[in-house]
Amino acid sequence: MPTGTFLAIARGGGGRSAVRRLLAGQLSRNLLALREVVALSQDVGHPHAPLARHAWTLLAELRRDAPGAARAVLGYPSVSVWAVRTLAALRDGEVGAEPALLGAVVAAVALRAGSRARVVMPTAPTGATVVALPGLGLLRRGPGEAAGKPDGGGAALHGHGAGGAGLTGGGAELTVDGGRGLVALDGVPATPAGDARLSWQPTYRLRARGRGAVFHLDDPWALVEPASVVPVDAAGAAHWRARLAPGWRLLATRHRSSAADLAEAVSVLTPLRRDPAGRPLAALAGGGTPAELTAPLISGTFPAAVGCIALAGTGDARTIAATLVHELAHNKLAALDDLFPLVEPTGGARHAAPWRAGPRPLPALVHGLYAHVAVGGFWLRQRHHETAAGRHLARAEFVRIRAACREVAGLLRAADGLTGHGRLLVEQLDTVIAGWADRPAPGRGRLVHDRAGRGRPVRDQAGWWAVATR
Repeated sequence: MPTGTFLAIARGGGGRSAVRRLLAGQLSRNLLALREVVALSQDVGHPHAPLARHAWTLLAELRRDAPGAARAVLGYPSVSVWAVRTLAALRDGEVGAEPALLGAVVAAVALRAGSRARVVMPTAPTGATVVALPGLGLLRRGPGEAAGKPDGGGAALHGHGAGGAGLTGGGAELTVDGGRGLVALDGVPATPAGDARLSWQPTYRLRARGRGAVFHLDDPWALVEPASVVPVDAAGAAHWRARLAPGWRLLATRHRSSAADLAEAVSVLTPLRRDPAGRPLAALAGGGTPAELTAPLISGTFPAAVGCIALAGTGDARTIAATLVHELAHNKLAALDDLFPLVEPTGGARHAAPWRAGPRPLPALVHGLYAHVAVGGFWLRQRHHETAAGRHLARAEFVRIRAACREVAGLLRAADGLTGHGRLLVEQLDTVIAGWADRPAPGRGRLVHDRAGRGRPVRDQAGWWAVATR
């Protein structure tokens, strides 16, 4: 990475070219992890080793013939999570490691590319199987006669796209254990022909106007634990469309660089379910006070799933937009940290953070500072697009975040445990914060100009989104 690009990212910027470079690093990391999964499964004598090797060979051919489809799948958050988890399980000798699920990745690439592929994946002893095809959906096959399965208990999956790259033909034909089913990819699952136990649940997508964002409503653990995934249905997709549209419109019209970066960096939105007490049922709920976990809008990211934002609840347009900016920053920093570790492995000290209850470990503090600098910049810009009451709120948020960032930047500059790259990052953030000193609110003349030149009534916020499965 060029020094200038690192410094731009460290200050919270860099633009779409910098985001593409970060995502290229994630793709490279995933390919290395997948290759190691195949090699290690063979070294330890895992029974899936031949299936994984076959899938790897097919993947190499698809990468050559359909590089765009391969990049889209191999960089998908659930593939990242599965690769990391499977590699760790093989190294630790865990019984549950399933390297043959690389076949699901290959099938997804083939379907996107309109190519043919035949892969075999493990099933339960009853013959039941749930397979997540990254970015496409869940294929379920109910229990039945398990005898005669290929390789002593697997489900053979043949797939080819019906309309070339992007599945523009609207369907795909999949064969599981000889039972053929037409799997609809336009939102209406077709009745399987020849195997009534075969069903398909598509992954719905939100397509935004303006900057061309496409967000899959999916679970980053879908490949690891497909049977526990609760897919978003058509009604749920429409619900999230209505929730997110106002915030996206604000970003696309008033914070265009953030909207462009978000469209480039994030491919998955994970709707979080809540328990009866209102707390999100997800790993990110492991920390935080009851008030934090029952707030109207809760969000989070997963370091192993760059490109994913988890959400529960809702808020007004400004709250949603600021939340998306916050989580975009976490995604960018997680990708940067994979390339240039920011905290020493021994950095175990914990420090108080003004934005969270209880002390935070050093990596979380660095992430918090980076994300809050991004949100501070959002409110600084947003002041120019507000009425008098809204401008007061934006300034109050900006002043609060500025004070918190100053405190944490000073703490981190004096703390032990940062790498050289980590210190450089904090120095760049400190420079941004110093530039915020006593910034005045915009005058009435600027506000009137903005209202006259760009302000338009919003008649249909949800019209900025379309729900689709292809």
